[in-house]
Amino acid sequence: MQLQEIAVELPAAGSGGPGGIGVAGGARQPRAVPLLSRMVVPLLAGIFTVLAIAGLQYASSLLVPIAVAVLLTLLLGPLVRWMGNYGVAEPVGAALIVFGTMSVLGTTILVLATPAAEWLRRAPQTMHRVEGKLQTIEPVATIQATAASVARVTSVAGGSDSTATRIEVAAMSPLRQFGWTTAHMISGIFTVVFLTYFLLASGSMFRRKIAYLFPSGTQRTRIKRALFEIEEQMSRYLLINTLISGCVATATWAFLAAIGMPNPFLWGVVAGVLNNVPYIGSLITLILIGFVALASFDGSGVLLLACGGFILIHIITCNLLAPMVLGRKMPLNTVAVLISLLFWGWVWGIVGVIMAVPITVMIQVVCTHSERFRGVSILLGNWGAHRIS
Repeated sequence: MQLQEIAVELPAAGSGGPGGIGVAGGARQPRAVPLLSRMVVPLLAGIFTVLAIAGLQYASSLLVPIAVAVLLTLLLGPLVRWMGNYGVAEPVGAALIVFGTMSVLGTTILVLATPAAEWLRRAPQTMHRVEGKLQTIEPVATIQATAASVARVTSVAGGSDSTATRIEVAAMSPLRQFGWTTAHMISGIFTVVFLTYFLLASGSMFRRKIAYLFPSGTQRTRIKRALFEIEEQMSRYLLINTLISGCVATATWAFLAAIGMPNPFLWGVVAGVLNNVPYIGSLITLILIGFVALASFDGSGVLLLACGGFILIHIITCNLLAPMVLGRKMPLNTVAVLISLLFWGWVWGIVGVIMAVPITVMIQVVCTHSERFRGVSILLGNWGAHRIS
């Protein structure tokens, strides 16, 4: 019995001849996979990633309006469906919502255009006044004196070469650049408005079309359910986040008006818009409020009151109200938020910074409903693998 077992095991060990009589010399070595074959998949993935990022940058004028329209569709979709419950047709409801929203935004821009232009016109004088007030503060004066000394030493050490050849490149004329920028912005706005309208008016048509790309009936049902859940979660996130930004804008406006700050409505709107940019947006708003307070009032009392009041508003709305209303269904971890801000800001500029978090949340929600990319959702989320396993 033992001999039979040995004879059976020998082919597995060596398989050098018939009947299992194999020796070490006749053993078949495992086939070595070439290094190039193992590097093909990572190499192709890297090339595809680089090409995709380059495509996002190159086609930004096309992709940014489409991304904005998709996010607006997810934001305004619940309102169109709510109107549909009362017998309003989807095309009519979409027209009322889209063009009503555009009218409100246009009126707000017209109201804010005059004070914003006035602040920009007085920017040099305001900067000079703020600089003079900062010099009266001893720590700031010490830092400025040190920086001036370092600058003088650097200029002396570096010297200047008067014989060096200077090449000046003729820039585009201001009028031509303004006309090009204006035309680009108007075309983008029209693209966003009409694309948002047609996406809202079509209702769930595109969701059904995507589901019919899959042949099996069971897969179609599962895809329809997943797309509906993705749309619901994203709409809820965008709607609640917009309401929270509106609360920040309203509270900032009321507080700044109460303490006598000039143009409180302007700075309230700025606070609400920048609230969509985590961490960086609130810091920029705090600096702007401090700058305006320092330029408009004498002494540091109003400066401290304005900055302290905004910090309190930010703590209440973003650290108490947002977790209570939004919950922890779709949180992103801090590293994912910061990387998304850097990446989308590098790819699409200011618009990318504002849309970075919604786009990343959308990617996370989509990956949550895919077995293959479930790990990406875990990587972006603020929980462990046990939460979505």
